[in-house]
Formats: sequence, structure tokens, C-alpha cells
Amino acid sequence: MLTYQLQRRVLVKKNNKEIVFPNDVEIEIYLEPKGQFGIGRGIGKTVLQGTPATAIYDANTGKTWMKSRVFLKPIDTGVEWTNLKLGLNGNKLYAKARSDTYENLHDLLVIMHNVIPILLNLEFAEPPVVKYTRGRIGDATFNWELERTLGWFDVTNDDKQEKRVIDSFQRIDVINQLANRRFAAAAYYFYVARRLAESGNSLFEFMAEVVLNLCKVLQVLFGETRDEVRNELLKFGYSKDEIEEKFIPIMILRGEFDVGHISLTLFKQRQLNALYRYLETSEHNFRELLKKVIKKVENHEYILQSDPDLSLKGDKLKTMENLILIFEKTQAPR
Repeated sequence: MLTYQLQRRVLVKKNNKEIVFPNDVEIEIYLEPKGQFGIGRGIGKTVLQGTPATAIYDANTGKTWMKSRVFLKPIDTGVEWTNLKLGLNGNKLYAKARSDTYENLHDLLVIMHNVIPILLNLEFAEPPVVKYTRGRIGDATFNWELERTLGWFDVTNDDKQEKRVIDSFQRIDVINQLANRRFAAAAYYFYVARRLAESGNSLFEFMAEVVLNLCKVLQVLFGETRDEVRNELLKFGYSKDEIEEKFIPIMILRGEFDVGHISLTLFKQRQLNALYRYLETSEHNFRELLKKVIKKVENHEYILQSDPDLSLKGDKLKTMENLILIFEKTQAPR
């Protein structure tokens, strides 16, 4: 749980006052989407009871939301204990507390940043996400920000962009062939992985699901086991060390660390830092792999595993039919 969301964050001072402990602290976390907290305009999935609203349906994406001209009033509520006050004012989640050490403050920040949105999600129609976090320690003000991140940019030109489009068009026939169905699936899993990374509130919000889809890329192309994947990757010019460093860790993470199975394990910051650095470079490695595969397939230098019959059969067919019966029973008019 939260394995891929616990990037190291640091206090960034916003004035020249000294940070000292013990001290009184205040924390402000701004949440989105704002409408369900009574801030902003009434477009979303939350509508004030007893007021007119219009349902909007986007037939291009399948998404729905409501539009209303009567808005909720800003939420203003909270709870208080001996040494802590928690509240929500509009979309501002805040805390007032006494912290003896930085560690006390850090624990409170983690709870507010990671735990409270999970709890609010059980009650609200739209999952809250953190826009930014700031606060005060005595007279010192701060932002709570990521310590570091990696990113990459594509330096290109007009001719190169046009060539990329033409190359993609010319591969339509290759990807549509039944014999190359496995490459089509791999390209799709890679597409989903990239969409998850780009659509998250942060690079790592859906990283467990990114890892899962990258692992599917390897398995649909080369086989279910690590040894099968190793053997096939050698055919694309990768050394044994490159295979172990770039690709096999994805399969290990998928099978053992909070991706394909539940995990309540707590990791040390050193371990998390190394994990995040590896994952930040994985997209490039997998894109280059897929480009190598399709080039060899196009040139008839590599033959993908054959799947002449894609229909369900055997135990899977029986299982699916049993599920369909359950679905039809629950969906029947009453």
C-alpha cells in the first residue's frame, strides 16, 4: 500500500524565519475537484439536492457529469482533540497542532496528504486529489514539495515528426495481421502504461498499474516466465546485464511488490529512492524495445508466438459463462 506514492518530500522555506521545534504548526492542503467542497462552479458529479441540473454525456469518451447553476455552500467543519485540530474549509484541508520534532510534523503531513484523501473518497462522488501543500511552523512558512524528480523531453524537428507519422501509418498492416496479434497487445499495454503515467495527479499515482502493464508487454511478447523473457530478449541485441537491469526488475516488481498482489510492507527511503529512479527510466527502455521488435517483425527477422485460435475454451470458457449468468441475473428487470 502506497509503495509507489511515498516519494521523499521536503520543507521548502518561503520566508527568512528560522524553523525550530517544538513549535505550533499549521498545515494547509488544497484539494480538487473543488465543486464537491462548495468551491467553484457546479460542473461535476455532485449536485445540490432539490435544485435543477442538466446531465451531460460525452459520447466520444463515455464520461458523464452534471451541470447546475445552484451551488453547494463551502464546507466548513472539523474535529478537535487535545493536541490536534483537523478541519475542512471549502477545498482547504487544514490542521493545527503542536509538534515536538520534525518527525512529528512529517507524520502529520503524510496522514493529511495520503490518508485523508483515501478516507474522503469513501464518502464523496469524486476522488479528491492534492493540488499543493503549505504550512507554518511558528513564524516560518513553508511548502511541502517533492525533493527531486526525473523527466525527459523529445528534441525533434518537422521532418522527423512527419516521418514518425508515416512510419506509424505503414505499420497498420503489420499490427492488424493475426500472426502479429501479440505485438498489437504489447503496443496496447504500453499505451495504457503511458496514459496512466500522464493522467495521474503525479508521475507515480498509478505507478503500480504502470508496472503491471509493462510486465504484460514482456509476457505477451516473449512468455510468462522470466527465463523465457531473458532468452527472447537476447535476440534483440541486449546483453545479459542489460536484460537484468532494464527489464527483469519489472517482472519481479509485478510478482512480489505491491503490483499484482497486496502488500502492507513498509520500505526504507533508500529502497524507495532507488525504486523510483529505476521506474522513471523504464518508459524509454520499453519504447525502444517495442521499436526493435516491430522492425524485426516487419523485416521477417523475428516470428512472434502463434495464436491461431483466440476464442475462449476449456475452463476459461466455463468460468466466463458462469460469470455471464451472474451478470444477466443481476441485470434482469425486477
